[in-house]
Amino acid sequence: MHKPILPLAWRLFLEDGRTVNQRVLQATQTILMVFIVTLTLTSQSVQQQLEHNMANLLGADAVVTHTGALSADEFAYLQQTSSAVIYTQSLKTTLTHADKWQRVSLKAVDENYPLQGQVQVSNSQSEASYSAEFAPAPGEIWLDPRLSSGLAIAVGDILTITDTPLTVTHILHHEPDRLMEGHNVDMRALVNRQDFTQLGFADDTIDYRYLLNADKAQIDQLFTWQQQQLPSAEFRHRQGSHPLALFWQRTENFIGLASVILLFMAAIAIYQVSRIQIRKEQHFSAVCMSVGASRFEGLKVSIYKWLMHIASLLPIVLVIATLCHFAIVDWLSATLSNLTWQPNFATAGLAFGACALLLAVFQLPVWLSLKQASVRQLVFNLPHPQRAIVSLGSAIVVLMVVTAIYSDNGLLTTMVLGSMAACVALIALVSWLSLTLGEKLTQRYSGLFSFATFMMRQRIVSKSTQIMGVGLCAFLLLFTLMLLRDLGNTMHKYQRQYDGNLFVSQADSTQMQAVESWVLKQDGEMRQQKPFMYAKLIRVNQQSLDEFATRPSESLATFKRSIRLHWTDVVPSNNRVINGQWWGIAPQETQRSQNWQQISVEQEVMTDIGLTIGDQLTFMVGEQAVNFTIVASHAYKSGAGSITFWVQMPTAAIEYLRAPHYYMASIETNEDSFSTLGHLWQQHPTLRMVSMREMMARFDNTLTLVTQIISGFAMMIICLASIVIVSSVLAYERQERKKNSVIMSFGLPKRTCLHINLIEWALTGGIAASGAMFGTWLAGVLIYQSQFSLPYAPDFIWLAGTLLVIMVIVIAIGHLASRNSLSSSVRELLAE
Repeated sequence: MHKPILPLAWRLFLEDGRTVNQRVLQATQTILMVFIVTLTLTSQSVQQQLEHNMANLLGADAVVTHTGALSADEFAYLQQTSSAVIYTQSLKTTLTHADKWQRVSLKAVDENYPLQGQVQVSNSQSEASYSAEFAPAPGEIWLDPRLSSGLAIAVGDILTITDTPLTVTHILHHEPDRLMEGHNVDMRALVNRQDFTQLGFADDTIDYRYLLNADKAQIDQLFTWQQQQLPSAEFRHRQGSHPLALFWQRTENFIGLASVILLFMAAIAIYQVSRIQIRKEQHFSAVCMSVGASRFEGLKVSIYKWLMHIASLLPIVLVIATLCHFAIVDWLSATLSNLTWQPNFATAGLAFGACALLLAVFQLPVWLSLKQASVRQLVFNLPHPQRAIVSLGSAIVVLMVVTAIYSDNGLLTTMVLGSMAACVALIALVSWLSLTLGEKLTQRYSGLFSFATFMMRQRIVSKSTQIMGVGLCAFLLLFTLMLLRDLGNTMHKYQRQYDGNLFVSQADSTQMQAVESWVLKQDGEMRQQKPFMYAKLIRVNQQSLDEFATRPSESLATFKRSIRLHWTDVVPSNNRVINGQWWGIAPQETQRSQNWQQISVEQEVMTDIGLTIGDQLTFMVGEQAVNFTIVASHAYKSGAGSITFWVQMPTAAIEYLRAPHYYMASIETNEDSFSTLGHLWQQHPTLRMVSMREMMARFDNTLTLVTQIISGFAMMIICLASIVIVSSVLAYERQERKKNSVIMSFGLPKRTCLHINLIEWALTGGIAASGAMFGTWLAGVLIYQSQFSLPYAPDFIWLAGTLLVIMVIVIAIGHLASRNSLSSSVRELLAE
C-alpha cells in the first residue's frame, strides 16, 4: 500500500471537502490563521516603519535630551566625544492671535541647524515645499500648516509672544529631527534662538536636545557616560529602538493574549468536529488494516490528507489576511504618519506555518486514537477513555504556547487570562445551574418544555459550549455598545460636578496668581489646587530602573520621564491608604526634619513595577539625587476631584529640595469667559491649561478607538460562536436523528420535533443573553463604584431589545444547523 498513499490521501481529501463537518473545521482554522497572520503582518509593518523613522528622522547619529541646560563641563564632554554637536531648545506653550489660541511645541534653533537632513518649508499653504537653506532669522517665526490654519494667520502676518512681535515668513512642513519631538500631534513652530532667549522662559521648563555626529565607539562611550554621570537625561541613537517600539510591542502582545479566547472557542469547535473525524478515520483504518496494511500506513494517509487540507487554506488565508492588513494599515496611518502598506508574503507564509503547527496539536487526538487503537476497537468503535483527556491536553498546550509567545508581563498576563477564565467560569456556571434547575423544576410536569429541558440536561456539555460561545460574544458587544457609552456619559457628568470645566495642568506661582485673579474677575470657583515639583526616578534599591524592573509596563514607561511629586501631611480627600502608615503631621520640628525622606506610592503602580513597602527610590529632583523610602501605598477614592498623584511626600521635604514649584488646579467658570483666556495666555504663554470639554473630547476619542477594536474582536467571536453551534449540532446529529425518530414512532407529528428544537435554541439564546447581561451589569457596578461611587442603572429597554435580538439570531442559526437532523424518519430507526 506504500505507493498509492498519496493518491489515496488526495482522493479522501476531495471527498472530505464536500462534507459539512470538514467545511466547519476549515472555517475555524481560517479564522484563527487570518487573525494571527494579520496581526503578524501589521506588527511587522509598524516595526519596519519605526525602524525607518529611527534611521532617517533622528536628525543626528545620537541625541541627548535634558530638561534645562547642561553644565559647561558636560557640554564640553559632548564636544570631545563627537565630531559635531548642536543643540535645540523646545517647550510647550500657547500662542494667541486675535481671538484664537493653540497649544504649540515651540523650538529654537541657530544658524547651524539642522545637523543632518533638510528642513522643508513653503512660502504659503498652497505652494509646494522646498528645502530651506537657512534657519529662521531673528524676528522670524515659521509655523506648520495646522497652526497657521488654527490661528488664522498667514505668511507676512505678525505674531506676538509676550509682547515680542515675530513675522511669519514660512510654512514649516518637515524637520529632520522631528522624531525626538515624540509621537504626538502637537502643532509646531520654529524660531531663532536669539528671540527665544528674549522671551524669558524659565530654563527648567525648556527641553534641551543635543544632536551629535558620532561613530559607534563614540556612541557607546556616550551611552556609558550618560548612564553614570547624567541619569536624568535621555539618550537615543540611530541603532537604538524607536520611542514607540516598546509601546507597539506591548500593544501587539496584549492583542495576542486576547486571542486566547479565540483559541479557546476554536478548541471547542475542533473538539466537537474531531468526534466525527475519529469515527471516520477509525472506519477507514479498519478497512485498510483488513486488507493487510499496517497501522502506521493508515496514520500516514491521515497525516497527508490533513496537510492537503491545510495547504488548501493557504491562498484563502493569504488573500483575506492581506486585505485585512491593508485596511488596518490604512486605519493606523491616521496616527502613524508615513505608514504605508506593502505586501509581505514571506512573513505571511512563516506566520501561516506557525499557525499550522498549532493546529497540528489540535489534530493530535485524532492521530493518537488511530495509532493506539486495535483492529477490534476500530471496527466496533469501542469507547476510548483517553480521547477527551488528550483533546483537553492538546488545547492546554496550544493556549500555553500562545501565552508564552505574547506574554511580556506576568501581572498583565495573569490579569488578562484571569479575567477570561472568570468570564468563562461564570457563563459555564450559569448554564449548568440554568439547565439543572430547569430540569428539576419541570420534571413533575408533562409537555414539550419539560421534555426539552430534560434533553438539554442530558447533553449539558454540548449545550454549555453553545451557551458559552454565544454568551462571550454577547457580553463583549454589550460591554462595548452599551457600557462604554454609559461610561462616557457618566464621566462627563462626574468631571463637571467635581472638576469644573477648566483644568490647569502646570502653573508656577506667578501664573497661578494670575489665574486666581482671572477666576475672581469671572465670578468663577477654584475647585482644587495642589502643588507639585518634577522628579525623575533613576534608581530603585540602588539599581537602575531598567535593572530593577525587567518586565515592561505603562508605569515603567512613565517613570522613565519626569513625574509630578506632590507634598502633603494629611491623606488627600480623594485618596485612601492601602498599605503601610501615612506620616501625618509631626508634633515637633526636629521630628519633621528627621522623617522627611519618606513617600507613599500609588498601589497600582507598586504592583505594576514590583515595589514593596520599605523599598528605596532615588529621584533626581532638580540637580539633586534624593533617596526616599516607601512607607505607604495609596489609591484613588472618588467623590473629591480627579487631581491625584502617583508619588507623595511630607511637606517638610520641600525645605531640602531645590526645584521649582508648580500647581495643578481645576476651575468652574462661565464658558462665555473662555473668550478672555487669550489675554491670560498672551501674558503667560507657558501656562498649561485646557478646557474639560477638550479633555472629554480626547476621552471620547479613546472610547471610540476602544469600541472599534472590541467590536472587530467581537465580530470574530460571533463567527466562532456560530461555528461552535454548528459543530456541536454536527457532533450530536446521530443522537438527534435517533431522538426525533423515537418521538415520531409514538405517532407524534414531525412539527413536534421542530417545536422541541425551537424551544431548545430559545433556551440556549435566553440563558446566554441573560448571562451576558448579568456580566455587563456586574462590570458596570464594579466600574461605577470604584471610579464614581455611584450606582449603575443600565437602560433596561435597550437590554430587553438586546435579549430578543440575541434569541432570534441563535434560534435562526440553530434551526438552520439542525435541519438535517429534523429530516429523520421512523424508517431510519427501524433500519438501525
